[in-house]
Amino acid sequence: MVAATTLKNGVALSLAMAVVLVPTVILSLILRQKLRFPYWLGTPVWTMAAMFLASLSYYVIRFVSVEITDSLGIYLYLLASAAVVSAVFTGKRISTIPAAGAWALRYSAGFAMAALIISAIREVLAYGTLWSVALPEPFRLEGAAMPFFGFIMFGVFSAGYQWIRRLVAERRQARAEAAGEEPLGPAEEGGGLPV
Repeated sequence: MVAATTLKNGVALSLAMAVVLVPTVILSLILRQKLRFPYWLGTPVWTMAAMFLASLSYYVIRFVSVEITDSLGIYLYLLASAAVVSAVFTGKRISTIPAAGAWALRYSAGFAMAALIISAIREVLAYGTLWSVALPEPFRLEGAAMPFFGFIMFGVFSAGYQWIRRLVAERRQARAEAAGEEPLGPAEEGGGLPV
């Protein structure tokens, strides 16, 4: 989210995340569970695949803006490493290719939602624009373009997500108890979304 200083960057990062994450998660599942690759061999294979896909994502994100890859810099490849980490940590819970694809799409959608909201807020505050269109009477906060502001916003959004998730789980549990059902365990109440 640090590179998401404008809405265009947020859209580009979201597209790149989907392009990299979905095939990487599916590849890691195939290598680990279907072909029985050991971790020491499979991890470098899907890491190289993720980096290759990050390079290919340029051809998707350039339609957002031609200069977008210059402004994203190394963050595009850091995004690929995040996809590798996600693939490693989800492989034990997911056992079918459709489930892996569905999980990766949900993860990409959540990432896109956060990236688009954070990048839109940062662009409005830092530059007084939205999708490079000047806003009337903009409120400017120069620090909003700095990396630390992206980290702070990501922390605030993460805390908000965890708070909402806890509230939903508490309400589900209260409804289940009121109906006389057995309360859901932690694995069932998360809905398979990334923590």
